[in-house]
Amino acid sequence: MNTCSGAIMGSLQQPVWIKESTFLPKRPGFTKFPHQLNLGSLKPYKSSKIEASLVTGKPSTTSVPVTVVEGGDGNGFVDHELSNVDPEVSAIIYNEKQRQFRSLELIASENFTSRAVMEAVGSCLTNKYSEGLPGKRYYGGNEHIDELETLCQKRALAAFHLDEEKWGVNVQPLSGSPANFEVYTAILNPHDRIMGLDLPHGGHLSHGFMTPKRRVSGTSIYFESMPYRLDESTGLVDYDMLEKTATLFRPKLIIAGASAYPRDFDYPRMRKIADSVGAFLMMDMAHISGLVAASVVGNPFDYCDIVTTTTHKSLRGPRGGMIFFKKDPVLGIELESAINNAVFPGLQGGPHNHTIGGLAVCLKHAQSPEFKAYQNQVVSNCRALAKRLMELGYTLVSGGSDNHLVLVDLRPLGLDGARVEKILDMASITLNKNSVPGDKSALVPGGIRIGSPAMTTRGFTENEFVYIAELIHEGVQLTREIKQAVTGGSKVQDFIKYVASSDFGFTGQVSDLRKRVELIPLISLYLLSHPEIRSLILVWYVSELFDFYQTPKILGNQSL
Repeated sequence: MNTCSGAIMGSLQQPVWIKESTFLPKRPGFTKFPHQLNLGSLKPYKSSKIEASLVTGKPSTTSVPVTVVEGGDGNGFVDHELSNVDPEVSAIIYNEKQRQFRSLELIASENFTSRAVMEAVGSCLTNKYSEGLPGKRYYGGNEHIDELETLCQKRALAAFHLDEEKWGVNVQPLSGSPANFEVYTAILNPHDRIMGLDLPHGGHLSHGFMTPKRRVSGTSIYFESMPYRLDESTGLVDYDMLEKTATLFRPKLIIAGASAYPRDFDYPRMRKIADSVGAFLMMDMAHISGLVAASVVGNPFDYCDIVTTTTHKSLRGPRGGMIFFKKDPVLGIELESAINNAVFPGLQGGPHNHTIGGLAVCLKHAQSPEFKAYQNQVVSNCRALAKRLMELGYTLVSGGSDNHLVLVDLRPLGLDGARVEKILDMASITLNKNSVPGDKSALVPGGIRIGSPAMTTRGFTENEFVYIAELIHEGVQLTREIKQAVTGGSKVQDFIKYVASSDFGFTGQVSDLRKRVELIPLISLYLLSHPEIRSLILVWYVSELFDFYQTPKILGNQSL
């Protein structure tokens, strides 16, 4: 199975390696194990020798059916594995897997999902069309799909501790932005007024972002949007100004939620404001849904009429979305029928059943003690990261973090997020440039956003995140030196051009930082793995070093 996945987490600190590692990259042509052999030339049969365990080296006792369709007359086909059918795509996937494995993945909206979720997403569920809702389909043959979607709905309500008599959920949205627009379609008329957190202050595009020259988001095209903002002196939502603006603007919908806000929302205050102007209150918890499920941040369901989310961020599920809604009428609207009709047939066709399958698996895990421990570790790791960055002299928006991300203001250093992102990316530290309050340009934002969920999934704790802060600091200092060395101009494009040129004089420093960065995931994987798989990791990594660095010597000083 040559797909991208995170470490398989049996508990927060102990990855469980079963059969094969779905994260340890396998080079095309590297020695294969019995369960990796190409069986495309064989007739349908069952064998107990196809799969073996990397942990024990023993054959699996489970019989595995292998179906191959053949037709010598040209009317059939042989269903080969991807590496044989399309080596080009297979190589791209392999290279991306290498990048994920080697890098420190710190983008706050990303995570590593589980093997079980990926198995569901890659299953035969992708073959079935099922327009409509369980028991109300436009196609036959949906008895199992109905069972699956109903199970997913029940698990969604249970994962967020909701009473199914009071709350309902639609699990068909394709992602977060479609889910949000489906809510708008359900409860608003064209050109109704909405208020959401401004994008440069940490909000999301789908909450109505626009500029003086352009309505950037589709939401701002079809609805009239007025942003609320942060108090730039504190980095916190300015609820007093939100209340004053809402009183004048009279929105029909107020949206809580953000994509780059490191603090929790004051839901009681927002509920009071919404009630004072007769507005719906919706929470987009896409970033923090895993934290909400684990009860490590405030609960939006106690105050909101509608809650939307993606499912692939802190929740660690497949790439999908959900819409939760109150079952009792709100402001004269039956939310259940309005939202379900907005999803289908309003804005979507057949649901992605393979995604719903993966989501059901994810939501089961979200109810486990291990998941709650994981989410607590996400928050603890982020606070350790924030604390160390402040010790190193960095300015953080709001002065810290209550959730899974920190927002670093680089402007006091004379830097911007675009340049720092580029150099850190070259050093295998993956994060993203981000606007901070007071920015003048979204193309050259003044900050970077750093998240803790993905590397927490890979077993990192507070000590590793302290070290990550120090590596980021090293990369920022290097960026300052590189910026000063650029002679061709002062724009970001000039910086990028210099970095890519043959005159770039910092290749050695960037390479040194990258090598030290890329050792961290490997060492962590080695220390947390089952003892019997460690030799495999060492053999694999030494072979990789010969290919990528032409020397295995950087292992010399590591206490593996």
